[in-house]
Amino acid sequence: MDLLVVVPHPDDESLGAGGALLLAKAAGLRTGILTLTRGEAGRTLGLCPSERLGEVREGELRRAAEILGVDFLEVLSFPNALPQEAEEGPRGPTTGRGLPDHPEAERAIRKRLLTLRPRFLLTFPPDGINGHPDHVAASRYAARAAEGLAQVVYFVQPEGPWPVTHRLRLPEWALAQKLKALAQHRTQALSVLAFMERHPERLWTETFHLPGSRGLEEGPWW
Repeated sequence: MDLLVVVPHPDDESLGAGGALLLAKAAGLRTGILTLTRGEAGRTLGLCPSERLGEVREGELRRAAEILGVDFLEVLSFPNALPQEAEEGPRGPTTGRGLPDHPEAERAIRKRLLTLRPRFLLTFPPDGINGHPDHVAASRYAARAAEGLAQVVYFVQPEGPWPVTHRLRLPEWALAQKLKALAQHRTQALSVLAFMERHPERLWTETFHLPGSRGLEEGPWW
């Protein structure tokens, strides 16, 4: 395994690193996705009963992963926390607890790393980009789990606290596939549209922080 994306929810993989996964695969690398929850606390948009949202979102992820061409996909079932400011609308069931309440997720990640032996682990930066408690916890668990096993890389915002060290500008074919992967996450369409409204440029330009790198490089880190 060359590149493993570790994220808390289905759709994080396509929004944050869909282009990176596509370009790495096109370069002959072996890629994978590890999702820590099934995203069962997201919005349903009336597309499924609330109690089935986790199952439906897992199916959406599997279709997106097929489009992204990954060699490995695993969906764990740690609980999904609500964001700090949860949007209105029908949601799936939530216990009020999430990844921050389950530090054993770190051991689960490390177990997969010991098996897969990826060279790079790609995840959220320590602030989770938007402060979502699951994003922050996933970043912390993944970085700790990767110690001595894989090089951690963060997907970051261009103007965020972690400086961009690598920028990927997607060719037309990769952008088309990334958009197709995003379209599989139908239950989270409002979240995807909000991302497009706030950060349209991040659809065709993905930005990353590789700790220890100096300056800005146009292109991949692998």
